[in-house]
Amino acid sequence: MADEDEEDYMSDKFLLNTADNNPGLIPDKIAKKYKKEMKHHELNQRNKIKPMREREMEHREQGLSSALDSSNKGFAMLQKMGFKQGMGLGKEGTGRAEPIPLTIKADRGGLGREMLLKRQREVKEALKHETAKKRMKTEEKQRDSFRRHMSGKFAERQTSSDLYKSQKACEQLDKSKELPCVEMWFWPEEKTKEDDDEEEDKEEEDDEEEELEPSEKLVHLTMYLRRTHQYCIWCGTKYDDDQDMAHNCPGDSAQDHE
Repeated sequence: MADEDEEDYMSDKFLLNTADNNPGLIPDKIAKKYKKEMKHHELNQRNKIKPMREREMEHREQGLSSALDSSNKGFAMLQKMGFKQGMGLGKEGTGRAEPIPLTIKADRGGLGREMLLKRQREVKEALKHETAKKRMKTEEKQRDSFRRHMSGKFAERQTSSDLYKSQKACEQLDKSKELPCVEMWFWPEEKTKEDDDEEEDKEEEDDEEEELEPSEKLVHLTMYLRRTHQYCIWCGTKYDDDQDMAHNCPGDSAQDHE
């Protein structure tokens, strides 16, 4: 890579320098025109006036960077009272030694606008955060409600399934011992046309009777199967006697068999 001091052999400057030694390499008209433009450009750069804002900034920076002297009226008054350059303010000289720094306001906004905008941003952020927090709480409540709903649905289906298994087992075990059906719902319900007619006739009586919930029916039926037939629907086993059931069966509920 060529050094910075090395001349560029492809530049106009080099060609102009060689034109003096080798007349005819570059036409005189072009050379004179180029030299005139370069001179005009140099004069423009020399006499170029900086923008007002740039000049003000340079003047301000120059003033802030220079220390105060006796030409400053305030500094001259302090000197008359015994103050020397570099000392701190106060009787013991322990106060501020340098002027209070300036904060230059360069924008066109009014006083207090930045503080107002900052406060508005903080309020907006707080509202956004609060809204997001409320949304998260609402979504969490919806999820909890859905989980409880699905858990309840599953529990209902499981109870209905266990009740039907208990009814089938009760019917088979009762018939094997030639026992009658203790309760109408102890055995699976088999509907016929005659039964439908009887149900219509006894509709008012059925309304007066209080129907048990499936979970309550399951408790009564499983206890009957355990006492009468030593049978557990969750174990799927008919035990020899009560002692055998108490020793080998985990318990009398579905939770005990989990």
